[in-house]
Amino acid sequence: MPPSSTVVARPAGAPPTRAGWVDGLLRSAILQGEFLPGEKLYAERLAERWGVSPTPVRETFQRLAGEGLVVIEPQKGARVAPLSVEEATEVYELRLLLDPVAVEQSVAAGREVPSFAAEVGVAHAALVARHRSAAEYHEAHRVFHLALVSRCPNGRLVQQVAQLMAHSQRFHAVGAVASRAADPAGEHLALRDAAVAGDGALAAEVLRAHLRGTLDAVRASA
Repeated sequence: MPPSSTVVARPAGAPPTRAGWVDGLLRSAILQGEFLPGEKLYAERLAERWGVSPTPVRETFQRLAGEGLVVIEPQKGARVAPLSVEEATEVYELRLLLDPVAVEQSVAAGREVPSFAAEVGVAHAALVARHRSAAEYHEAHRVFHLALVSRCPNGRLVQQVAQLMAHSQRFHAVGAVASRAADPAGEHLALRDAAVAGDGALAAEVLRAHLRGTLDAVRASA
């Protein structure tokens, strides 16, 4: 963590509220592995680091606890939620159930939205571009998968998929998933092509195989 005297400037285009800005900062730090599983979180230190009062930081702890990214214990305060192979297995089993449904519905709806194919193409181009860090790659990976489900008409389903993706990103960021034997890059390309072609059933089939490969890697990490 940077020295406590370091204040992070608010980036251009940040959410209009301090609470939203702090939420984004802490969420990103957890998902990218800057704060490790089980690590203690101190509201006062983070508030000083980000140039805000402790109040929006504590509010963020509560919101992220509701998503399972933070654990708040009486008399002990907040800490980053721990990770386990069992939890990773549960996350990917759920993704296998939900993600293919969301992507099939999204691609079907996207056939009526001319910008959908372009958005998926742009997200894929960012995914395969050269990245300066693993964190940058993981973020591009998350954005690509979210682009695939962005036109799903079931908002609650998209919300659940996005939260599960966030948990997935944590496992990869801290190296909790073994290397895959399959070809993720080829699978991502196939996903892009199916989505751009408007073939929702094929996109769901490819995504299902993609997630199964990752689940196998998770189990191999045990």
